[in-house]
Amino acid sequence: MAAGDDPLIFIGKGGCTIQNLQETSGAKFNLNRQTNILTISGSEDAVQLGLAAAQSILAAEVERKADETEERVTWGTDAIKAVIGRGGANIRAVQEATGVRIDADVEAGTLVITGPSGQVTTAMTMCHNAAFGEVQEVLELGSRNAVNLVYGPNFQTIRSLQDSTGCKLDITRGSTTLKLAGSTEAVAEATTQIRALLEANRGFEMTIENSKVGAVYGKGGETLRSIQDRTGTQIDVSRGPTHATVSVMGTVEASGRARNMLQRAIDGEVELAPGEVAEEVECGSATAAVIGRGGSNVAELEKTHGVKINVRSELQKARVVGKPDKVAAAVKAIEAIAKPILDAEVAQKKADDEVETGESAWQVDGGGDDAEGW
Repeated sequence: MAAGDDPLIFIGKGGCTIQNLQETSGAKFNLNRQTNILTISGSEDAVQLGLAAAQSILAAEVERKADETEERVTWGTDAIKAVIGRGGANIRAVQEATGVRIDADVEAGTLVITGPSGQVTTAMTMCHNAAFGEVQEVLELGSRNAVNLVYGPNFQTIRSLQDSTGCKLDITRGSTTLKLAGSTEAVAEATTQIRALLEANRGFEMTIENSKVGAVYGKGGETLRSIQDRTGTQIDVSRGPTHATVSVMGTVEASGRARNMLQRAIDGEVELAPGEVAEEVECGSATAAVIGRGGSNVAELEKTHGVKINVRSELQKARVVGKPDKVAAAVKAIEAIAKPILDAEVAQKKADDEVETGESAWQVDGGGDDAEGW
């Protein structure tokens, strides 16, 4: 008898179909793969039984093909990789559970499922869940600080959240929107953990003048990075027309440390490294001269003596930080700039005081009537 378009249906996986035919009918089956002719031999009863069984298999195959459908989707490379799973585990599980044939093209990002319509629908649902999750939710984080908090150092936090919940997490580049995908339970658990993480790291906001932003960042952003690294907080600075908002996210303890460090940076206090000292110099009315035009004197003093100098005009003080010998030399240089101006100020005040008290050598007493000779 003709074996049909797909004669291998009589062989079955590992030859199980043809073996079962022979055992149940008592006939011998021989398939010529070149001619697609199936020969059944044996006693008349055995041949009749074998023939009926073979015709039943052919009829079932015809019915299966009549119901067969093909569904094709394009989901992108990452989604197709998720469908395949590690070592092909996901795609094998779907094929075994539904009996469909699945062709996944990672490079093209396409998926083709072929089989009975009902099974194709089931397989497509299973593949979609593997790629995108049973449930998809969106959580607005609200700020770049929150995004960085969810990511964590070297993306450790987001990986830990995914591993512990089984939920897939994704943040679109440049946005503050977090997408969650997975089973209902996984998405719910991930949402709970993320909200708890955000609540535990609420932090604070402070408003500063735009002129103080540079102090917060430091040279090349060094100060801001140092505060974040040393406290484990996330800090973002947003400028306005006249003032800037400094947003800090971290635990209560970490945020407290960050607040103190930020305030010291704003106040111009330089962090001391091991072996360094700090000394303050009263500049008084010589403050502008110490600073120089556009900060030129301070820059020259720092370069010459290898120290850091912060001059606070409102307090008329200069703070010098560095190695003890270098600080001492820089202080002497600052005093040399300030001394002539301060000495002149003292002399002028003394002269003014003498005039007011009548003790000046140039004061003329015009009250005597005994003056003679003039």
